[in-house]
Amino acid sequence: MLKTKLFNIGVFISSLSIGAEIQKISREEKDTFHISHTSLEEAIPIGREMEKMGVEVVVSRRGTAHLLRENMQIPVLSFPQSSLSVFTSIKSAADKIVDIPAKKKKIFMPNFRNKINGLNIAEELLNIEFKQGIYYDSTSLQQIIFNAAQEGFVMVIGGAATMDFARKCGLQFQELITPVSDVIETIENAKSAAQSNRDEKATSYRYQSIMNLASEGIISVDSTGSLTTINEKAKSIFNVGDRDLIGTPVSALITNTIIEKELQKQTPIQDKIVKIENELFVFNQEPLVLEEQTVGVVSTFKEIANVIRTENQVRRTLTQGFNAKYVIDDLVYQSSSMSKIVNATKELASTNSTVLIMGETGTGKEVIAQSIHNASQRKQMPFVSVHCAALPEQLLESELFGYEEGAFTGTRRGGKPGLFEMAHQGTIFLDEVDSTSQGVQLRLLRVLQEKEVMRIGADRKIPVNVRVIAAAGKNLWSVVQNDQFRKDLFFRLNVLCVTIPPLRERSEDVTILLKHFVNYHAKKLGIQPIELPDSYLHMLTDYSWPGNVRQLKHFAEQLVLTSNFQRGTDTLDSLLKDLNKIVDSGQKTMGVSSNNPIESLRLVDPDFEAENIRKALIEARYSKTKAAKILGISRTTLWRKLKS
Repeated sequence: MLKTKLFNIGVFISSLSIGAEIQKISREEKDTFHISHTSLEEAIPIGREMEKMGVEVVVSRRGTAHLLRENMQIPVLSFPQSSLSVFTSIKSAADKIVDIPAKKKKIFMPNFRNKINGLNIAEELLNIEFKQGIYYDSTSLQQIIFNAAQEGFVMVIGGAATMDFARKCGLQFQELITPVSDVIETIENAKSAAQSNRDEKATSYRYQSIMNLASEGIISVDSTGSLTTINEKAKSIFNVGDRDLIGTPVSALITNTIIEKELQKQTPIQDKIVKIENELFVFNQEPLVLEEQTVGVVSTFKEIANVIRTENQVRRTLTQGFNAKYVIDDLVYQSSSMSKIVNATKELASTNSTVLIMGETGTGKEVIAQSIHNASQRKQMPFVSVHCAALPEQLLESELFGYEEGAFTGTRRGGKPGLFEMAHQGTIFLDEVDSTSQGVQLRLLRVLQEKEVMRIGADRKIPVNVRVIAAAGKNLWSVVQNDQFRKDLFFRLNVLCVTIPPLRERSEDVTILLKHFVNYHAKKLGIQPIELPDSYLHMLTDYSWPGNVRQLKHFAEQLVLTSNFQRGTDTLDSLLKDLNKIVDSGQKTMGVSSNNPIESLRLVDPDFEAENIRKALIEARYSKTKAAKILGISRTTLWRKLKS
């Protein structure tokens, strides 16, 4: 538990009785008491000095307290002056007057600014003549005491200043009695006031600190147009330095007539663009309504440059993890066709135009897309990949374009940004775009044309700067001709086109890719990479690879995990047989489709390879073209095998 800080209390003593009690309290309490015997206007400079020294609250008699409140910022309390204590003081004054008949006992009591009601009864009860006088400062106090002496008053009741002036006029004096309990209670009240002031300052400091941490300028005005709040950012925007502007008309701060008029209207404003000192700001305003009455307005000003920076930062935060990992150097090849593709990729990366990539499944369309992104000026920005065929139409639409809260059942609170928004300043890759519905195609077309996205259920458009790379597993133009894809969207996507040939059309890449993947998986497992015999490499080169590079990569992983060449080639032979089972219609295998068990073994076991070739040549009557067809290999491969 935090200890309460001790209090600094200023006390202006105007009577001996109060002074004695204060001295006693200061000895008993641990709090610090700053004591002064000045009063009225003489107390003002002393009070200000106390305030500078850190005094938190001041206590004094009634008149001095009034003057101090008007000239100090800290709380000022006055010792109570009850009718009973005043009456007791009057009786004591009457008892002190001797050798004067009762009816001639004339008692005078000065009061600061106002008389005390109900004291006339003292004249009847004490059989005296009693009068009150009004004063405003030391000069007027001295004057009314002098006048009282001229009128024959012999006794004056009051504090220290009254005592001095009474004695100068030869009058008797009675101190205005303040009970000890009232002194103690006033000091306790002073501590409560000091604590309350501390709490208020702490709240104000927290409030102002929060205001100053805001990235936008904030001001508030009351119903009269006077400034009630301004933070540091607003001072910087309006170039007013550290001047204290609270309470001044807002017109002294703002010279922009448009803003000044809006502040006077005190109506809601949202995202209005205004110009201040040749800079553009987003201006927002909200009225302050209390009990159905507008009591002021709060306005904010945010630099448009900061808005843009903040938006980009938010987008970067949301898109963490949307990165492209492949670069052009990751492409492994030795065929001339792939060499042309790589050169084209480098050229495409230097532009911002839309790219359409076509190729069979597994040919590496996303690798090409990521390589284009990582070689472009957008490489530091998000790369968002969407597999269009993997999502139902409605889900794909909400993922691509986002939705507002309440757009449909189960929406996320606050809505959700779409992938186009998250790809802002970067690249979005639409894989298998040919699988999208007509509705999604229409929305894609609008995004490409307008460079804007409208979330599902929204009434506003969000500008996006996104490069689109689309991919199709088929010839997209043939899909258009079958009325399954919009012609206008095709031409929007087909600005720059890359067609990746299947692996069967670039068989010279099989060996280098296989070795690359074998080394990759072996390194991953921490084992030595295996070496395949040339005869097996020839067989794999001649295989049709319907799954293309992806299938080859998975085959290499199987090979590394399962092969054991120290025990023979059984495992490898089994994998080769499994490959034969995965062949697209009309594509070649590594074996002859025959019921002859000898023929089914051709090219699977190297020991039978020469015999199988000889049998095929005999069956084809030594026509190499027919023999190659029987063996399921190309004529070139057959020539190479015959030569070896």
